[in-house]
Amino acid sequence: MAKDLTDPAVESDDVNDVAVRNGSSDSVEHLDDDAVELDVPKEHLQTFVVRHSRPYESPGRSARNHWQLITVFALLGVLLGAAFAFVRSPTYTAEMRLVVGKTAQLSNLASVPGLDAAGQSLAASYSRLVDTDEVQADTAKRMGGTLDGALSASPIPDSPVLRLDATAPSEERALALAKAGSQALVAAVNKLNEQQNQSAKKILDQFNAANQIVIDTQAQLNQLQATLAAQTTAAGADQVQTQINAAQAKHDTAKVEADALADAYSGVYQPTAINSQIIQSAGPPKDTGNNRRSTLEAGVLIGLVAGGLLGLGLAVWIDLRARKAQ
Repeated sequence: MAKDLTDPAVESDDVNDVAVRNGSSDSVEHLDDDAVELDVPKEHLQTFVVRHSRPYESPGRSARNHWQLITVFALLGVLLGAAFAFVRSPTYTAEMRLVVGKTAQLSNLASVPGLDAAGQSLAASYSRLVDTDEVQADTAKRMGGTLDGALSASPIPDSPVLRLDATAPSEERALALAKAGSQALVAAVNKLNEQQNQSAKKILDQFNAANQIVIDTQAQLNQLQATLAAQTTAAGADQVQTQINAAQAKHDTAKVEADALADAYSGVYQPTAINSQIIQSAGPPKDTGNNRRSTLEAGVLIGLVAGGLLGLGLAVWIDLRARKAQ
């Protein structure tokens, strides 16, 4: 595109290069800032401007240039997100609170030293039982064969209480699921207690057997000591002493076994802590609402961001096309 450099319509920002063409040939020579000496008559030279399209500036400039377009797409995204939130069925939630404790101490968990701390620990442990296959299957069975929802549980800090949460497609289903889940959890805890009691009984039987050996060997040692004192010959005394040594070894072995079983039994069964462990509901299930509002807020936010980004992308594309067309 040739223009006279003296033409005032030619702006300095639009001039990227200056060249001359030899009127007698097709050769073109570019001029730089330094002076260039050409062996061509002046009347044979034609000065012209070489234009280049400006480079793309930034998405920010595109956003300012096409803010109306971006606004339209953002509003459209908000409308679509809100419509999706309204069309989607909400999820309802219900909760059930259960108390861990000892039958005689539910009204006063602090009456036995360490009972309160033990109740808090058990509440945390029992809350994890809700995720087990046994509790989930039992809950589904109580609901008629299908869970049709989700169960979760968490302990309430600084208390022997745990909260069981149920989510389902309807309010009635959520309440029924919370109740069935609490019943399944209580049954699982009772089963654990039964197994614990059986284990404690087995250890107790083993302890009684070992302790009886301790008693019998002690009686035998007492008898042998009396016999040793009555011996008048060295040979007889040596024979009785051998029997005493054997009885003493048997007595010591039985004593060690009995002490170990006593420690194991005290770890399994501690009447002063919580051994008649129970878990029971602290009231009926309670409806805690649904997630329609949170879903609407998320849909509107996602639609706003997606629409705005789509509008910005279109604005950038329009500016790039316009720059290339110049």
